[in-house]
Formats: sequence, structure tokens, C-alpha cells
Amino acid sequence: MRQVLFLCSSARPQGNARLLAERAAAGLGQDVGQDWIDLAALPLPAFHDCRPHGHPPEGALATVWQAMALSTDIVFVAPVYWYALPAPAKLLLDHWSGWLDAPGMGFADRMRGKRLWLITARADPDPTVVAPIEAMLHRAATWLNMAWGGALHGIGDAAGDVLTDADTLSRAPGFFTL
Repeated sequence: MRQVLFLCSSARPQGNARLLAERAAAGLGQDVGQDWIDLAALPLPAFHDCRPHGHPPEGALATVWQAMALSTDIVFVAPVYWYALPAPAKLLLDHWSGWLDAPGMGFADRMRGKRLWLITARADPDPTVVAPIEAMLHRAATWLNMAWGGALHGIGDAAGDVLTDADTLSRAPGFFTL
């Protein structure tokens, strides 16, 4: 069964990226499981690089890892902040580095074959604004032997603005089609 994990990282719990992700998720169908985690609401610890002796996740990170391990698809849901991912999303990716060397975790093996997706919202209508974020996640997917599912980018600044981005909203329901 397909299981989609949405990793939200906005400072606004119901921000534009989340609203767009909910529209895309509505197109998944009843037979697809969904799990939503708000990374910004979790007490994620700072990343300390312990390589080459990584350690398995604990606390809130263990919760995130368990959801990731059970998923077939992982979706980063993020507004664009200063041409980058929000801090909680980037922090999680930093922890991935440590998990690669965690004894007995099998992080890279467990990630292989999953699909990685990106849903963003940005105030700047320039489509190149999201290129660095998309490239980063696409490269991470390739490195981990994950499939790159694609990216859906909406335009919106104030809360709810993305709901006026008719072009992106029209593509959202079919975004997760394989």
C-alpha cells in the first residue's frame, strides 16, 4: 500500500505551502495512506556531526524516522525562506547525514526506492527562486537511490494567497500521479 508522509516546515501551521499540499493530497485517493508531521512544532535537537560514528534518532527525531521508514513517498512541504528551505526542514536533512553512519539503522537501505517530492510556496513570482531547493532535494534523492517524484511550486505571500494561484491549483490534484 502506498503511504505518503508530508513533512511540513512552515512557521505558519496553515501556511501557503501546507494549503497547496492539502490540495495535492486530495488527489491521492482513498486507498493511499497519509501521515502529516509539522517539523516546526517538534522539539528537534540541534545537529552535531558525530561521523563516522552516527547514532540512531531519539525523541522527536525517532518519531519522524519511524514515519519515514513506513512511508513509500516523502514530501517536503515548505515555504521558500530567503531562497532556501525553512530551518526545521534543513535541520532534518542535516540529521540524515548522521543517520547514514548509525549502527544497525540501515538508513540508506531503508530510503532506497522511496519517492521524494517537494511542495513549496513563495512570494517571488520568479520561477528560478526555487531552483536551489529543488536541486538540493533532487540530488539527495539521487544520492540515496530514491526516485525523484517532482516539485509543485505555488505563489503566495500572505496567508491563503496560494489559493489565488489558479495555474498551480489546477495541477495540484494530479501532482502525485505515478
